[in-house]
Amino acid sequence: MSISHVDNDTPIDGNITDENGEFILTGLADGTYNVTISFVGYITHIKTIALSAKEVDLGIIYLQEDSEVLNEIEVVAQGSTMRFELDKKIFSVDQNIAAAGGSATDILENIPSVDVDQEGNISLRNSEAVEIWINGKPAGLTAETRTQVLQQLPAESIKEIELITNPSAKYSPEGTAGIINLVMKKDRKPGYYGSVNIALDYGLAQPWPKAPSGHLGFNINLSKGIVDAYLNAGYFYHNEVGTSSTDRYNYNPTDTTLLVTRSTSNRQGGGLFLRGGVDVRLTDHSTIGVSAFGFVSLKNDPTGIFFSNHNSEPRTYQYYDVTQWDSPLSPNNQNSLLREYERTEQGHASYPGYNTMLSWTTEFNKSHKLLATAQFSQFVSTNDNFYIQSESQTILTQEQLSNNMDRSIQLKVDYEWKPTPQSRLETGWQTDIAWRNTHASAFNGEQRQDTLWNYYNDFQNNEQIHALYVTYGNRWFDRLSLQVGLRGEYFMRHIATEYINLNEQRHIEEQDTAYFQLFPSAYISYSFDNGHELQLNYTRRVDRPRGHMINPRIDFADSTNIRFGNPSLLPSYSSALELNYLKNWERHTLSGGIFWRAKEGVVQNIKFMDGQTMKNTFVNLSSRQELGVELVSKNRLFGELLQLTTSVNCYYNALKANSYYGVINGTPFDVELKSQHIFVWFARMNASFMFTPTFSGQLSAMYHSPRVQAQGQSSHNYSIDFGLRKTFFDKKLSLAFNVRDLLNSRARKNTSFGDGFWQYQKNRWNSRRVSLSITYAFGNMNRKTPQHEMNTGLGGYSEGGEE
Repeated sequence: MSISHVDNDTPIDGNITDENGEFILTGLADGTYNVTISFVGYITHIKTIALSAKEVDLGIIYLQEDSEVLNEIEVVAQGSTMRFELDKKIFSVDQNIAAAGGSATDILENIPSVDVDQEGNISLRNSEAVEIWINGKPAGLTAETRTQVLQQLPAESIKEIELITNPSAKYSPEGTAGIINLVMKKDRKPGYYGSVNIALDYGLAQPWPKAPSGHLGFNINLSKGIVDAYLNAGYFYHNEVGTSSTDRYNYNPTDTTLLVTRSTSNRQGGGLFLRGGVDVRLTDHSTIGVSAFGFVSLKNDPTGIFFSNHNSEPRTYQYYDVTQWDSPLSPNNQNSLLREYERTEQGHASYPGYNTMLSWTTEFNKSHKLLATAQFSQFVSTNDNFYIQSESQTILTQEQLSNNMDRSIQLKVDYEWKPTPQSRLETGWQTDIAWRNTHASAFNGEQRQDTLWNYYNDFQNNEQIHALYVTYGNRWFDRLSLQVGLRGEYFMRHIATEYINLNEQRHIEEQDTAYFQLFPSAYISYSFDNGHELQLNYTRRVDRPRGHMINPRIDFADSTNIRFGNPSLLPSYSSALELNYLKNWERHTLSGGIFWRAKEGVVQNIKFMDGQTMKNTFVNLSSRQELGVELVSKNRLFGELLQLTTSVNCYYNALKANSYYGVINGTPFDVELKSQHIFVWFARMNASFMFTPTFSGQLSAMYHSPRVQAQGQSSHNYSIDFGLRKTFFDKKLSLAFNVRDLLNSRARKNTSFGDGFWQYQKNRWNSRRVSLSITYAFGNMNRKTPQHEMNTGLGGYSEGGEE
């Protein structure tokens, strides 16, 4: 916008609006002025005002679209794949061709600093202690449910992904590695707009899947008058295969044995994803909204597979006496075979769930804003697995059932006051209440009786978190910004476990925990000339173990490798310090950072031998130190042909030596951990090509060096994804083709060792895949005024508000 004298129409001053469309001009003398408001594609608006001693509020100014201009405009530049801000990085999903037609998990596999393993577990900067949010809120996702939710969430329903490694005290301190926020689509274009999408996906690596995976999606957005509404629906069907191999040497007092395990697994099934919401603008400054999303998945699916999930996994086991082996490849080794058998797993599962939210936003006196939200979530997972073990002429059967229900309520009120255009005070209250229940049982033999278990576990985990926070930020000389914050949380937990262990002994245990903790945050940033910015920040965060980590339930899907949780786990705390640098050029952007993170009580998985059986549980390590460097660059090269995004993470990882002993489920353990340290680096490159205004491509590559674990190391891994997109009929129809894991290299390999064993394991799941996606857009296709998010330099970030 610009302002000029009425008499001679000479421009005197100008400004641009902030993310809310607001602007302030100061230092003008009394008189009559013309205020000119303009934006590309809209008719210029001129308003005459008279200035005197008091402030003038122009109110809300509406711009009308210039249809003639819009018809003449043709955008030929590539959309940005990533935006930089000092406290977060924002990645556009629409520009991610390599994940077209996929799920949220497929998108995260192509995000810098993020790693997704074969089981769908997500880590940020090599740490799984990361929170996954949807639209700035946890949305009921837990460590137990988020893998299934993200694998069912369609990629086309996501607008962008935000990485926030050091959130301020305004936000929950859960997740010592930071927050990954999924911002969902919700267009506010006048009239209506929508699309239909269909995608097919087929695995090209052996073993070949019997049928392709697929997705069918529909979404529509409506904006009329004071109402904005949207609806998304998607059906997904997956058919995936994987392989696993394990070689484990058992060092016994009198001999050494080798256990060789091989398996091939197949998972198939489907479900329905639904999402919708309505926002009503009660006044120009007040909006109320209701939204929900959910998944339909049935345990007893009348169609057989279309709304439930099935798995099949045969495993072969071979025990060798290797005491006298000259070498592993000796031709006489077959004579040392001690035992051989097969164990086949057949099962079915369902993962229904939903999240609902009610929100109210109001602004008053131009400097005060109040946001209140209430949400409820419920996610259920039900599994029924049947095992048949064959050895010679003997056949044994087992059945294992589990039913997990997570319910949670979140109530939150946030207040913001801007006493001056450069300062901001925020305060708020948040209450989270969660009820988590897991019921598991197991039976030997084919004739199951629901009151005669061979193994039984009922686990209750109820939590309450009550939090208050305050943050204050200010900006001086248009260069220096400072924000400080403090959050106090009172945490209460009640755990109750009733179980019958494998010795058929009944146990009832209860445990109560309550404590208060403070979580400070501080940010200071300085903007130099010519697009340079520097920021230093500090936060304290927490990782509270939940779910299978603290549930003593025994999982014996693999009878040679039994897993159970540890209810005595304590929270892990981290202190993080980051120094970030940002430089913008016309066609290039560079973001660099140095981070140091000290963690106390880090939760890690440990292994120990109980006879010939390996057992797995979790313990708190004494400490872990990480010192690293992160570099991210974005470059536009050769005109608009190539947009290159490159990221490199390098850090030093050190674990201290310690010893652990205890008794869980009647099993004593005594584990010695050696100190370990390693230099780790992780690199990712995304190259986006625009061959013509309607034809584009993308190449994504990733490499991760070896990294340390509590009892070993995971090996390096790498992958390449490739995609092409072509649009037709004025971009209403788009066709996308992509190949994921082009080199068929996305496998996880790790070695582990301890008292009495050494083990090598390799897992490969749903590797090389080819997919085809077709999208048709419909509606009035009116242009929406963009809502640019501007970096305030105060260390805050948007809650991923739907747009």
